[in-house]
Amino acid sequence: MKVNTQILQHFKTDPRAFFKFLQVMDKEKGALVPFVLNSEQEELLDVLLTKQKVIVLKARQIGCSTLLRAYFLWRTYCSGEPTTHAIISYTRDSADHLHSMDKQFYISLPKALQRKLSKSSNRTLQFADSKANLRSFTAGGKAGATRSFTFNSCHISEFAFFDDQEDLLSNVIASVGEGQIVIETTPNIPGDKYHDLIMNSHHNGWHLCFFPWYKHKNYRKKSRFHLETVPDMDENELEFMEQFGLNKAQMYWRRTKIASIGLDKFRREFPSTVDEAFLSTSNLFFPTDVIDALELIDTGRGPHHYYAGEARGDDQYAMGVDVASGTGGDYSTITVVSRTTKQPVYHYRCNEILPHNFADVVWEKYHEFGEPITIVEQNGVGEVVISRLQEWRLRNLWRDDRGKYWRTNKHNKISIYDNLRDILCNEEIVAISKLLWSELRTVEVTDNGVPNAVQKGTNDDIIISTALALWICKIKPAPSFFQVRRDLIDEFKRKTRANRIRNAGPLPWRPAGGFK
Repeated sequence: MKVNTQILQHFKTDPRAFFKFLQVMDKEKGALVPFVLNSEQEELLDVLLTKQKVIVLKARQIGCSTLLRAYFLWRTYCSGEPTTHAIISYTRDSADHLHSMDKQFYISLPKALQRKLSKSSNRTLQFADSKANLRSFTAGGKAGATRSFTFNSCHISEFAFFDDQEDLLSNVIASVGEGQIVIETTPNIPGDKYHDLIMNSHHNGWHLCFFPWYKHKNYRKKSRFHLETVPDMDENELEFMEQFGLNKAQMYWRRTKIASIGLDKFRREFPSTVDEAFLSTSNLFFPTDVIDALELIDTGRGPHHYYAGEARGDDQYAMGVDVASGTGGDYSTITVVSRTTKQPVYHYRCNEILPHNFADVVWEKYHEFGEPITIVEQNGVGEVVISRLQEWRLRNLWRDDRGKYWRTNKHNKISIYDNLRDILCNEEIVAISKLLWSELRTVEVTDNGVPNAVQKGTNDDIIISTALALWICKIKPAPSFFQVRRDLIDEFKRKTRANRIRNAGPLPWRPAGGFK
């Protein structure tokens, strides 16, 4: 059906006029009701109309996904060109659910406003006259599903749960170009790309929309604190109530929700602040106050991560190696640390390199860093790397007093992690890469007492290679004087600062003589 041109033009300038004709499913009533925007939806819509890169951090079930699907349908409906507006979600079920919202909105329009469709499928909704279309994608946690497509705008849902967030975002940016990108997700783990985007939104070009749970009108429940069977609010609850200016109805809803899903999950799914969304009260192995006080180094993307340039000829190094299968799961990692300062200087990280080829990288870094003492975890496929290094007669391949290579077990893993924790707490390390920081922030002590990355999407492979390298520093310390160590630390700091300035982009000035 051809829609009146005047009406269409009115819709183009006023999405709220278009929304008045949409209907949404009211779960309590079990029926379609008019789509009336709540305060969070109103605020988000204003941002969508003015910003091209939007990242949403929100409490669950406040209607942001609904508003986003209405907004993208409006963009497609009002387009006079063959534009493509994508939905990308982590799972097929999620993508299908979001796309079903698009179709439900379209069906709820009065017949006089239902522009003729040339395609309506599980993944695509296309208008016959303009060829503008909404299309849904799922990547199953991987980034490559959208690589060959071009979009005019994109809504990424559940972004924090993708395995390779960096690649996914790069592919979407390449596909969309100057178009609009909206990221909307529940937080997953601290230190991931989503967290990084949020924490740096003041200068990275992304506009952050944060909607805490207590702003939502439905998140309150008739208080029962006055009943004898209901304990009064404790000191923490009273302090929280005062801090955010809440009432008893909100606090009672909060208590019942925490009782249902636990405090960790509540903070993640119903955050009060941005920081709280990424806070965990789980039994973390590494103290977050110590880790967060370290200087963070952005070592870029790709498998190679240098802290401060080339190896120093007057320093001695140790190298830890953790080997994975190279099938896209765990990562094969290398960490090189200074035996004099205990400061990491290099990481390698890749989950697609086969052990046979990974041995070549180990060999290359062994010579690049002056033949350091090298400890390779022998467990599983580590045997492949060790065998190749033996063939090449690598001189400083570590073995214990019995001539055995390193095999990680419950007891020695606790030992090397304890050593790493002691070094961090004693402030012997002054800076770490963001990759290492993100892993340190998520390692928990499991029921058997062993530290592990147990949450979905977390890893501790760089921690293992770092802990192994620092174990060498413990059992074979480099002989050095205090002043030599001090000079090396100062030199490291100077070089990392220079690298950070270079990586920040072009300067309005350049130091006399350039960087050294």
